[in-house]
Amino acid sequence: MNFNLDYIEFWATRHCNLNCKSCSSCSPLMSEWFLDLSALERDLMRIKSLSINIMNISVLGGEPLLHHDIAKIFYIVKEIYPTTNLSLLTNGILLSSMSEDFWISCRENDVMIKVTCFPIMSAVKRVELEKILQQNDVRYHMTDKKLFNKILVLNNKAAFDDIVKNCGCNKAYNLFDGHVSRCTVPMVTRDLNSYFDVDFITAGRLDVYSVDDGKQIMDFLETPNESCKNCADYTEKVAWERVGAYPKLKDWLVDD
Repeated sequence: MNFNLDYIEFWATRHCNLNCKSCSSCSPLMSEWFLDLSALERDLMRIKSLSINIMNISVLGGEPLLHHDIAKIFYIVKEIYPTTNLSLLTNGILLSSMSEDFWISCRENDVMIKVTCFPIMSAVKRVELEKILQQNDVRYHMTDKKLFNKILVLNNKAAFDDIVKNCGCNKAYNLFDGHVSRCTVPMVTRDLNSYFDVDFITAGRLDVYSVDDGKQIMDFLETPNESCKNCADYTEKVAWERVGAYPKLKDWLVDD
């Protein structure tokens, strides 16, 4: 049996050059980390071997343009999933310094470049980036982002059904280190626990090498689990800011 997975995303880097408060990838807490290309190839091949077709794949960070082999990442994805819709999510800061190899890879692999324009980006810079994207003949989309979501909570007392009903992750399935999850939260709880000495639930990851068929992966991704209890039954909108030198747990926790 073949399965169609609508979307999955993965990190090219976990660190960033912007470090936003409430970052869903918790980049301000992360040491420098670069995706290993052989691991990416192995994991995608494993998922494909289980008869799972991925319709849309996004390359994220951190800031993915910090990865020195970002152009090769696109080729790997398209070699394994040639018909997938491939996109890159970036804050755009490094676009003006990218090599010709990067732009060639974007065109050859039909990458949609999605630029998130934070308040730190001036109107002049935005116009400059749009001109660069047009000159390099790539598909792109630019989005203004002034607010971030705080969703995490410790010792959750909310009803599980309410948490699931109000989930804002929109099936943002994540692939990391040979595991898949329903969103980024299960992939960052260990980092949050280590950095802040707290006790978020660390369940919610499935080893793609531990299953016998694709249905087990599909069922896992479609079924809420214990990790959902890390999230509140509502989302708190906060104005975009950078964390500075010392991230605080309250930058990710919803207010009581």
